[in-house]
Amino acid sequence: MTALTNCSKALNKSLDFKTIYNSLAYLYISLFIVLGLIIGFSPVIYALFFLTAVIFILPAHLLGIQIIVFMTMIFERWFTLAPLITEYAIYKIYPLDVIILIAISGWLINQLFFKKNVIIFGWPEKLLGLFIIITVIYLIRSFFEINADIEIAISTFKNYAFYPLLYFLIIYSVQTTKQFKNILHTMLLAGVMIIGFIAIGWLRGQGLWTEYTPLSTYGIRFLAGSQAFYLMITVLLSLGLLAFERFKNQGLASVIIIIWLIGLAVSLMRHLWLSLFIGLIFLLTIIPAVNKKNLIKLSLKSSLIIITLAIIALLIANISPWANFSDSLDNFYKTFSTRITSLISVSQDTSLNWRLNFWRTAEKSWIKNPITGLGFGQKLPLELGQWQTFEEIRNIHNSPLAIIIQMGLIGISLFTLFIATNLASSFKLIFKNEELAPYYLGLLAAIVAMFFASLFQPYLETNLTSIFFYLLLGLLRTNLIINGQKEKI
Repeated sequence: MTALTNCSKALNKSLDFKTIYNSLAYLYISLFIVLGLIIGFSPVIYALFFLTAVIFILPAHLLGIQIIVFMTMIFERWFTLAPLITEYAIYKIYPLDVIILIAISGWLINQLFFKKNVIIFGWPEKLLGLFIIITVIYLIRSFFEINADIEIAISTFKNYAFYPLLYFLIIYSVQTTKQFKNILHTMLLAGVMIIGFIAIGWLRGQGLWTEYTPLSTYGIRFLAGSQAFYLMITVLLSLGLLAFERFKNQGLASVIIIIWLIGLAVSLMRHLWLSLFIGLIFLLTIIPAVNKKNLIKLSLKSSLIIITLAIIALLIANISPWANFSDSLDNFYKTFSTRITSLISVSQDTSLNWRLNFWRTAEKSWIKNPITGLGFGQKLPLELGQWQTFEEIRNIHNSPLAIIIQMGLIGISLFTLFIATNLASSFKLIFKNEELAPYYLGLLAAIVAMFFASLFQPYLETNLTSIFFYLLLGLLRTNLIINGQKEKI
């Protein structure tokens, strides 16, 4: 009897209610996303998804944040951009939107009737709040402009006003060391699972969902651009932890980071290569000298591993009976060489020429109304040789420029000040918490890399990437609460 009791206690300890609850939440929500991916989000699938999300997330809004991170990184557009499809219409209400609304509702219920979390409202929060209010005004303005596309205007509003609510959800929910680590560990776990997508892309000769981001040069991507964006974040977060020797198995962590770097390479996202480099330089600048030496030493060892893996891959390609593997390696080599060359031969790069031409056209239109900008839902004429079209301003492939063109100096000033005050108030407190300092330093490097990357892609205008700006800025801001500091900035 005693043995049976002890066995029961051990089982309960290993499979506690919270673990089972969280596992079922991930399982069921993933199941409905896969069903939506295969047959579309019909009203029935959507209703079941909504009901499942309410059951699991309303009582546990922090779980909602973790699910947002995990599902976005794994399913990307099938979680963030899959609309509700009925017999007569398509409604752009996405699974991501549902989870956010339920998580916010759960936080409100918790705040009103149960445990009250600390509320801070310093300059970063005031500036972001004002930016959101201005965005509402711009949406209203678009209803009175003849040339404005209302559907595009509403979409822009969601990206500039709705998804930034995640920032507030983070800072008002994540207020302990454990909660903070859980979010970042979820991000790292999803990064590990993306390795499966790298393998799938390599084996099938093309990455899943890469058709949504076609190349401007010869070649095929082996990993979707959005997932490469997520890997850039996880690499920098992990390097921060690696420098401070926070992984139980530093060698295994190094191998995973190498695989992530391979994933970034085979995604052929040139601006992410540059952004990762900028983030790495920034990280090496802000970490202490001792940890810098640790990171450089590990990097040299990792370089030897990369060279060894490259040699093994070449040998396998030459003797492999699997044609797909050999062809994939050969295609990658040719494509990678072309992408590297295109960074130097700017005049031959149609993608960069398209951007430069669009930026010049947008600048000419913006100069006419620099203070308030052109508004939401606007399109600009674009000519490139004999090719002519009207292009949405939000697709300008430069997020800061998109804000200034649409919202003028008013919008870009508020947004820039929000970021500056956030970074300034957070950086002062990083080294006051030795346990979390490596996490915060990695976050800072990832944020710098993300903003550099946003100079080349519409990352703030696309929800599957924009949410990570607000998630990471919110996580960085949590050090004010976790460290128990009073607001000064």
